[in-house]
Amino acid sequence: MEYFNYIAIGFLCVAVLVVLIFALFTKKFFKTMLSSALIGESVLLILHFSSAFTAFSLELTPFTLGTAGIFGLPGVVAITISKIVFKL
Repeated sequence: MEYFNYIAIGFLCVAVLVVLIFALFTKKFFKTMLSSALIGESVLLILHFSSAFTAFSLELTPFTLGTAGIFGLPGVVAITISKIVFKL
C-alpha cells in the first residue's frame, strides 16, 4: 500500500506540471487557471448540493477542493470516477 501512495503522489506532481505548462503556453496564464478553477469548483459544489436529490455525493474536503481548483473539470471527473470505481 505504501508504494501505491508514492505512485499516486508522483502522478499528481506530473499532472500539476502538465496543467501549469499548458496554462503557460496559452499566453493567458491567470485567465486560464482562474476559469479552470471556477468551473471545477462550481461543478464540485453542484455535485455536493445535489446529493439530496441523488444517491451520490462528494464531500467538500481540502483534497477535493484543491483537486477541483488545480485541475478543474477533469479533476472533478477523476474524483467522481475514483469514488464510484474504488468506493473511496
